[in-house]
Amino acid sequence: MFKYFSYYLFLVVALSSCKETDSNKSEDKVSIKFLDKTTVKCNRMVDSTIVGGLSSIDYISNNTFVVISDDRSEYSPARFYEMEIIISQDSFKSHKFNKTILLKNEEGDLFETNELDPESIRFRASSDSYFYTSEGGRTNEWLHPYIWEINRRGEVINTITVPDLFRFSSKKGVRENGGFESLSFENDSIIWYANELPLKEDGEVPGFGGDTYPIRLVRQDIKNGVVLDQYAYQISSLKTKPNPETGFFINSVPEIMYIDENRLWVLERSYTTGVGNFVKLFEVDITNATDIQKINSLIGQEYTSVEKSLILDFSAFNQRIDNIEGMTFGPDFPDGSKSLIFISDDNFNAEQETQLWLFKIEYE
Repeated sequence: MFKYFSYYLFLVVALSSCKETDSNKSEDKVSIKFLDKTTVKCNRMVDSTIVGGLSSIDYISNNTFVVISDDRSEYSPARFYEMEIIISQDSFKSHKFNKTILLKNEEGDLFETNELDPESIRFRASSDSYFYTSEGGRTNEWLHPYIWEINRRGEVINTITVPDLFRFSSKKGVRENGGFESLSFENDSIIWYANELPLKEDGEVPGFGGDTYPIRLVRQDIKNGVVLDQYAYQISSLKTKPNPETGFFINSVPEIMYIDENRLWVLERSYTTGVGNFVKLFEVDITNATDIQKINSLIGQEYTSVEKSLILDFSAFNQRIDNIEGMTFGPDFPDGSKSLIFISDDNFNAEQETQLWLFKIEYE
């Protein structure tokens, strides 16, 4: 566990969920305060499975969280965990894994190696169930990305019909490792999700310079399967080239959270060889954005993307940053303010860490 350190990032958020146009309207001030960071011991065995690859986190209740592993049944069967995380007013007090739940396919069997790539998981209290995303399988037949509803035992309850443009194809569709890593509930019947990297027909993967790296934020009614809206979100370009220059680099969107009818929080996570990890949280406003669901390819088209503003930069805290992929609001603090918790994915790599980050959100 790291020594207590605080940092305030102040931003202005309109009381109205719509874009501010009246100078006489009052404004809320919100602060996001860094409290603590700790590491989760991985490569341990829990219920005969190896802990690692934790790519998403969501709060259930009573200090209980759900986390999903992005293990494609390579190290242990595809799975998620229910774990207990206890926080104090200014730090993590403890964390432990309570149980392992194995994911099942539609036939009720465990997944074979590379049949799925589980990434994001969210709990829906009204049905006492989970929704999770897969970026797709990597078998010879290439199983497409999907969103499924499962019960607390990991068994399939319902499958969500997603638009065909998020399928794999040689010249269009999602890129490998560029499918659904994010998921959020607006309410019991509406979800939001996004492709991690631009579709092949929408643009290139983020590079150095430029600002046209669009992904699609999708708002969908899961009761009738209707896509209600789609909006373009522009992923930020990378700033520093890899060392050596032939090294690997990426910037993408691993998670989103619904805030209100016009706002989402979008997490961007980048890595550059020889440089390191960079993680930023943006608030986006969809008020003036174009609904792009009828635009089959964004290349060469005129449209208005969502507005984005930086609200949290992990580089500000002088801490080691790993591959942060998951975020959730946690239990409220005793003073009524909200907690915000992030988790990182160690990729089953001994040189990486599974980190938990704790923040406090206050509105004035």
